[in-house]
Amino acid sequence: MSYIKEFENELMKRLNSSQTGEEVIRWVSERILESYSNGIAAGQKGATVKRKGESRRRGQFGKAA
Repeated sequence: MSYIKEFENELMKRLNSSQTGEEVIRWVSERILESYSNGIAAGQKGATVKRKGESRRRGQFGKAA
């Protein structure tokens, strides 16, 4: 199961439980921070993330004049 699917399943369980909104928000914040930290650590190890398609950086400035 992918990270996003696992996250969605856990979030739905928490939303349907007796947890307060603050508890759910705290959990979401912790998961986001954990994911961000893991991404930073992967980048420091030299892992390269490649996506299919064009770079998002190009936009309107991508073509040389």
